[in-house]
Amino acid sequence: MNRLTVMLFMLAGSLLAQGPGGPGFRRNGMGPRMQQMQPAGNADALKQYLGLTDAQVQQLKDLRKQQAESQRPVLEQIRDKRQQLRDAVRAANPDAALIGQLTVDIKKLTESMQANRTDLQAKAQALLTPDQKTKMAALEQAQKLMPAAGQATALGLLAPPAGAAGQAGMGPGAGMMGRPRAGRMMRPNGPPPPAANQQ
Repeated sequence: MNRLTVMLFMLAGSLLAQGPGGPGFRRNGMGPRMQQMQPAGNADALKQYLGLTDAQVQQLKDLRKQQAESQRPVLEQIRDKRQQLRDAVRAANPDAALIGQLTVDIKKLTESMQANRTDLQAKAQALLTPDQKTKMAALEQAQKLMPAAGQATALGLLAPPAGAAGQAGMGPGAGMMGRPRAGRMMRPNGPPPPAANQQ
């Protein structure tokens, strides 16, 4: 097996390790990228922060819906080609040329999705006033801090936002974010409830 074939297998393996939509996709649900493709629901908080008009909110939602619809066929193509690539890699006698072509195809399709997102962002920002764009810069910076803020909350350095689920549940049965662990019900201190009648 020559060096090019080995490199193709390594690249194919990295692509297969990702989900159909790229690094942001989770097999058991939607990752950040997939969530970004979904039409926005309630935008009251953003509307209040930026001072958006109802017309602006509707235009933004329409843009997002158009993007989601345009991305759907591309996502399906990526999913199909990933399956073909998976089959090609697992074949008894892998075809290096086919693996290479599928790898290139997936890369191009993924890049087209990224270009689509960039185009959407430019169109969406064009709907904002200069003052709203200034506020968006602060929002973008806050977005970058979200992972650190979430971890600080989990470690008790920050209090959860008002009304957040699990805010009062930081007890022994709570998970890292204050929510009860799966399969474990929170009970007040005291003796366990009586067992069901056994016959």
